[in-house]
Amino acid sequence: MNVLIADDEKMMRSGMEKEVKKVLPDADVFIAASGKEALDIFKKEDISLVFLDVEMPGMNGLEVAKNLKEIKPDVNIVMTTAYPNYAVDAYKLHIGGYLMKPVDADDIKEELEHLTHPIVKAPSSGKLKLTCFGEFRAEYDGSVLKFSRSKSKEILAYLTAKNGSSASRNELCDILWEDEERESKKSYIRVLIMELKKTLKDIGQEDVLIHNRNQYSLKTDMVDCDYFGFIKGDPAAIRAYKGEFMNQYSWGEEYIWDLENSL
Repeated sequence: MNVLIADDEKMMRSGMEKEVKKVLPDADVFIAASGKEALDIFKKEDISLVFLDVEMPGMNGLEVAKNLKEIKPDVNIVMTTAYPNYAVDAYKLHIGGYLMKPVDADDIKEELEHLTHPIVKAPSSGKLKLTCFGEFRAEYDGSVLKFSRSKSKEILAYLTAKNGSSASRNELCDILWEDEERESKKSYIRVLIMELKKTLKDIGQEDVLIHNRNQYSLKTDMVDCDYFGFIKGDPAAIRAYKGEFMNQYSWGEEYIWDLENSL
């Protein structure tokens, strides 16, 4: 789904986007710094949900909301403001929600449960979903995969970064333990791979992992991944990139230069 956030304050826009992505990780988020910009984006994109700041210079949020409803009567609009006195005017426009700043993910989640036009959850693609921008996350059918060992998850993350290329057992040892003695870790790699295979098998995605002797890789066509989309030039994936790549892993920084120089 497409979400539009309009606020004239840069810090508020950035914070709002982060909180929205916590609740709607699959959403494509569009950002506007003014009412006019919000209207321009709305006319070009199929927007389902709008978060509008009330106090914006030029055209305020209530005026923008009125225009949006004329263009698309069933659009969900949630007003955001630090001033509670606008609530009555907002509800007269039959706006879906009203949030007081600062807004957090819990506020958004609660408001989405009471929208005038409920958001229909998109059907599952049947694929493993891998998110690389920000912190690495693996999901299937809307649920985050759980790993009993964090290193098994890191192997999946590294193989994702390899984008279909193989990684040897020695390479995985170097990535997971850096300067530690490699030989003493080789047998533990087998344990981690077995756990990764079990995690994937439990969701019926065991074929995603390719294991050929001491070489490991992923079948990239069997997963949905923002990184893969970015490489292919997908506009939504490019918009999703905010200068962050697998933040929890130090080796992830090596990929940022290539990403930013490919834009």
